[in-house]
Amino acid sequence: MEELETEEQFLQYARNGDLPGIQRLLEAKTRREAQINIDCKGKSKSNLGWTPLHLACYFGHKDVVEELLKAGANVNLPNNIGDTPLHKAAFTGRKEVVMLLLRYDACATVINGTAQIPKDVTQNAEIRSMLEAAERTEERKLEEKLLESAREGDLSTLSQLLNRKKPPDINCTDLLGNTPLHCAAYRGQRLCALKLLKSGADPNAKNKNGQTVFDLASDSAMKQCLEGVVHRGLTRHVKKYEGPLWKSSRFFGWRSYWVVLQDGVLSWY
Repeated sequence: MEELETEEQFLQYARNGDLPGIQRLLEAKTRREAQINIDCKGKSKSNLGWTPLHLACYFGHKDVVEELLKAGANVNLPNNIGDTPLHKAAFTGRKEVVMLLLRYDACATVINGTAQIPKDVTQNAEIRSMLEAAERTEERKLEEKLLESAREGDLSTLSQLLNRKKPPDINCTDLLGNTPLHCAAYRGQRLCALKLLKSGADPNAKNKNGQTVFDLASDSAMKQCLEGVVHRGLTRHVKKYEGPLWKSSRFFGWRSYWVVLQDGVLSWY
């Protein structure tokens, strides 16, 4: 009971921007004089499902936000309707708070309960531009990771990336215009090349020198492997439809899923 009361006080301090109060409770937590979950969620009508970080971001208390982040608050934890702290800061136009959250690796592509990412909920053009830049940075990091895993033959990482709810562009390119399939081909990474082809990579894509994967194949064995897969029709050319969808269940309430419709099969992630 005392723990719940302390956490409600913690939430109230975050809502009101009471930095000394926040610091006092965090210090008590460090000294083990108080049991506080820094990511506790409100139970009352006014803060139901919101963490202290959600509240501080929504009301624009930058100093409290920074204190919570330094103490280890989960920057991407959603509330009961799927909003992250970044959604709340963007919605209320808190530019400095948005910048601070992004510095602490807030994800700009989290989808909430109404299928919106943070940039969709703001009316502030400057914040929207910041979030679009952050979104593209996140996407590019994943693309570079995909290119690297194809080059290095890291099939495990490559498969994990392709199996994400929102995977990176399978035909993304490096500075030379090479796709992940190009990279796998010229480095002789046959297993990665096969995985990419079966996941829908375009074998006819050309790099900046006008070369396809067949031109860059490291040896005759790789070329035969590529040609065999393409000629057997194992590559996927049927259009894939995917997107966010919220589904309600009796026991777990509303949950966010990434739904993929491909080859007549509906998959939930």
